[in-house]
Amino acid sequence: MSAGSPLIEFHNVGKTFGSGDRAVTALADVDLTIEAGEVFAIIGYSGAGKSTLVRLINALEPVSTGRVVVGGTDITGLPERRLREVRLGIGMIFQQFNLLRSRTVFGNVAYPLKIAGWDKQREERVAELLRFVGIAEKAWHYPDQLSGGQKQRVGIARALATNPKILLADESTSALDPETTGEVLRLLKRVNTELGVTIVVITHEMEVVREIADRVAVLDAGRVVEQGSVVDVFSAPKTAITRRFVETVLHDQPDGENLARLRARHDGRLVTASIRDDRRIGEVLSNALGRHGVRFEIVYGGIKELGGESLGRLTLELNGAADGVDALIAELREITEVQELVA
Repeated sequence: MSAGSPLIEFHNVGKTFGSGDRAVTALADVDLTIEAGEVFAIIGYSGAGKSTLVRLINALEPVSTGRVVVGGTDITGLPERRLREVRLGIGMIFQQFNLLRSRTVFGNVAYPLKIAGWDKQREERVAELLRFVGIAEKAWHYPDQLSGGQKQRVGIARALATNPKILLADESTSALDPETTGEVLRLLKRVNTELGVTIVVITHEMEVVREIADRVAVLDAGRVVEQGSVVDVFSAPKTAITRRFVETVLHDQPDGENLARLRARHDGRLVTASIRDDRRIGEVLSNALGRHGVRFEIVYGGIKELGGESLGRLTLELNGAADGVDALIAELREITEVQELVA
């Protein structure tokens, strides 16, 4: 299957647990397409339906309504024998690692190969994977002798054992500290870029999305409320829940306390400007004094790199005649979203 073609498709999918008065709707009217070769993130708070959705991809749960297509095969209602064949092409890593404590690192990675019937080249495959994830020297250690990051590396190697086309990562960094999380995310990005594995990341951590995802879908109460490229969703969130997620990463809008502190220190007019292309913003601001007689100072916010683009929001103090400040704000609004912070 060529890169960029549909690999996982949800068509009007719903999932309900229980029946009658006790029925609970976990997912409703989900339409998603995940393309081959991408890292696709599904985010939402606890109870949004993220884990249910990922279990539909490998058919650990059947859909209640709609269809799920994986690799061109409609897996809805397939017999278990056929589903087992589909699952061979899907690896999964977990938040709590799910390693077999009685087996060594080597044994944990070899286990799915044994189940899949790999007799020849099993040892070579395990050694290759342990080198790839960077823990070859731990091959004969047991899980209790490993750090959290090392355990997750074993989990990734195990998930890759049978050369899957798809890797499902369900909250795979939630149990790790920030430094270790960064190491695991960089490893997952290598899995995607070097091995060509499509990765579906289930998470509530927007830093995970910012670091490795190409596209993202936001789940709320079982429904997809927003989806698109990470840059598009981050730069112009359309729903309140997405804005909450974005704020956890960018920390770019002064709250009431910070705004009061800024007003106490700065006499000029305060505006916030969304940044998606800092070059264009820079050109306008660099000419602000000459064109409008306005001096500016950045007093809050910041810019981060995301998908090769600059993204963020800056709070600016603008000093000058009222008509000059108005003209500068109007010029900025031609290229970005600008909000004046009024008393």
